[in-house]
Amino acid sequence: METPPQEHFPVKDNLHTDILEQKYGPIHAEVLRHDNVHEMEKKTERIREARLVDQQNILRTYALTFLTYDKDRTEIASIDDEIRQGGLIGQTFRNHGYTIKKNVIDVFIIPIPAKMSDDFKVETTEAKARLTEFYAKKTGTPPTIYGTVLEIYSPDFKNPEDGINDVDINQVNPLTGALQDVGVPIDEIWEHLDRASENNEWGDLKEKYEQARQLSQPIVQSLHEKITQYLENSQGEQ
Repeated sequence: METPPQEHFPVKDNLHTDILEQKYGPIHAEVLRHDNVHEMEKKTERIREARLVDQQNILRTYALTFLTYDKDRTEIASIDDEIRQGGLIGQTFRNHGYTIKKNVIDVFIIPIPAKMSDDFKVETTEAKARLTEFYAKKTGTPPTIYGTVLEIYSPDFKNPEDGINDVDINQVNPLTGALQDVGVPIDEIWEHLDRASENNEWGDLKEKYEQARQLSQPIVQSLHEKITQYLENSQGEQ
């Protein structure tokens, strides 16, 4: 059997929706939930849940975002308002002059939740999924993390039978918070993300990278548990 090509997940400029539209044509977001941060306490969990669907209403990616940005950053909050009205996250930020990067924190195979099993229009019971921190930065401003994003891909788009390959593994990095805890400033993390996406190159930060990787593991595991609980609790709502 021929080995499938190992493609790099786009972590800069070329957005996930760009790739989807190359394959399936126009994609739009059906927003299932998007909490209004203006109406919530600062430490309350803020969530966006959306279906990225094509013109035939076939689900191509399910996206669950835990919103983490500081609502006191008024421009980011205004952009979030646009996204809440149905805008695609990456495209909306890009339209406002922001550069987008993603910090991949895990790649895995997940059972397709019952509430979306019919929406993918496939027979398989598993899908490939990815967890990322969604960075946005405009010239003259510090980078911000809009949220931590779970993407579950249509098996037609990312075949789960291909498994998790070396490229996937090499793109996984520690959490930003863990890197900051060991002394790496967010601006430096931003600068390293491009090289890290290609070959996991962190240069003279390798020792701190390893420390941060260890710190990240229990937090990522806790995030998986939170995602599982959310998906299970929302099964009967669709």
